[in-house]
Amino acid sequence: MPRRINVTISPEMRTRIVDHLKGQSGVASITLHRGASLGSDDDVLSIDTSNNAALAAIKYLDQIGALRVGSVTISEPSVVISSGQARSLDDEGNEAIWEEMGALMRRESNLSINYLLLMTLSGAIAAFGLVTDTLHIVIGAMLVAPGYAPLLRIAFGLLGHRYSARAGIWSTCVGYLLLGAGGLIGTGLALWLHKNAATDLTSLYWVDYWSKITATGVATSLLAGIAGGVITSSRQTVLATGVMVALALVPSMAIVGMGLGSGNLDLALDALARWGVEALCVLVGGGLTLAAKQALVHRRTHANSI
Repeated sequence: MPRRINVTISPEMRTRIVDHLKGQSGVASITLHRGASLGSDDDVLSIDTSNNAALAAIKYLDQIGALRVGSVTISEPSVVISSGQARSLDDEGNEAIWEEMGALMRRESNLSINYLLLMTLSGAIAAFGLVTDTLHIVIGAMLVAPGYAPLLRIAFGLLGHRYSARAGIWSTCVGYLLLGAGGLIGTGLALWLHKNAATDLTSLYWVDYWSKITATGVATSLLAGIAGGVITSSRQTVLATGVMVALALVPSMAIVGMGLGSGNLDLALDALARWGVEALCVLVGGGLTLAAKQALVHRRTHANSI
């Protein structure tokens, strides 16, 4: 997973960067475009590196203040071939750059129409599965919802970027409110279409299971929260769907809507409590994972520059 870092910076700071990076392990090439920035005399540096060298390069840019006074773009070439750096490129890891994690969570949790529709549809699909006691339908609903990123974004923001925390709270509240609304609507449709469905929702096995708090459930969700933090920090977003299956965020909030729609306030409150525990597990497990990554791997001095 090589990286290309384009830096638009003043000639004075450009000299510091080039002097520092020349000869560094994992740096395949450095290309200089003098005065290439329109509207200023700034230079543009294009740096091709291994993943590990990119982490070190961004850390250095942060230390000298280049991330605050310049412009940095990070992309991912399909492949970088360098005879002098072949070993470094072969041995590179898959750790995401700190700013990449922020960009990933923004993409998956900003209040776009697609995010809102997926959260609502997830709640409706979960309700169909819960009313009919059909587990695979509920699992399908878990895979539909982009429900992990907004919660992890809160923890990410608390590590240095207040706007991310506020945006994560807002996306979580709106997204899961719509998921509950989808659960309410889906319950009505499922009961109308499935004439033999139980009218007492608490008698359904999966409704009862996902509206109760158990020690094993909390432990599982905490581990899933940690796993989600690892997945996000390695940019393996396709695996995040597995985290949502391990968590009970989707079915518990769908049950909140189901309880409100059926007039069973006790069921709604029990499910809301279960959802709260799940959300806390993500904040604690995922947050501690990101905090450890920041302290041990990234060691960024200006994380709030994101």
